[in-house]
Amino acid sequence: MQGPDDQIMSWIDDHRVSWITSFTKALLHVNETHWILAMFGLVAAIVIVWRRAWRVGISTVWAVLTAGWISSLLKEHFERPRPQFPDALVQVDGWAMPSNHSSVLAAGCITFVCAVAWSSKRARLWTSVVLALGTLVICMAMVYLGAHWPTDVLAGWALGGAIGAAFGFVFKPRADAA
Repeated sequence: MQGPDDQIMSWIDDHRVSWITSFTKALLHVNETHWILAMFGLVAAIVIVWRRAWRVGISTVWAVLTAGWISSLLKEHFERPRPQFPDALVQVDGWAMPSNHSSVLAAGCITFVCAVAWSSKRARLWTSVVLALGTLVICMAMVYLGAHWPTDVLAGWALGGAIGAAFGFVFKPRADAA
């Protein structure tokens, strides 16, 4: 009997579409290109300095670093192999559980949403939706390509979500600080 991970991976393997495959491979390439990630970091730093959002910047950076570090420690603890099936589109080294992509993205996004002093509930909602969809697309791409099991992504989201919520709570703007 196959478990849910095997069933989902088999279904994905049987239903791949060329344009989605091209998109997910491009997304993986962008994610692995360090200069692009450095550019995102530079833009974020400029926005933080320009907007004087030190609390948001510090909390988000610490949440991302913490999630990455704890995720790496848990990978070594669980030692769960990555999916190995004949039609995997990528081969990634290292252990699978929990997904670093998922944990880091969830931690960063949730901390950011919690730590910003939003001008309106609508702005917070739309930002949350955009960040959640972006995280979903990137993490599902890792499953689609065969780099992660679905439960690796879920575990990463749970870990990153908890870390993000903790950092977001600690760094949340206080009403009396205004």
